[in-house]
Amino acid sequence: MKLDTCEYNRSYKVTAINLEDIVAKERLASLGIVIGALITSLQTSAKKATISVQVHQTIIALRSEEARQIEVEPM
Repeated sequence: MKLDTCEYNRSYKVTAINLEDIVAKERLASLGIVIGALITSLQTSAKKATISVQVHQTIIALRSEEARQIEVEPM
């Protein structure tokens, strides 16, 4: 399942990150979004341009295009 289709306030485990842009992949890694990380989907912006997620104790806003490239499984 893709991160952009997750239910809100549920925890998921990251299983794949399908970004080809190395810089974007490194940025996600620096924020703690790596394979095996636990992530909680919180909410989307009004036009679904961004998705708020929590990784550890940090809340991060991801672009919807980035979230579509992150595969997760429910915990």
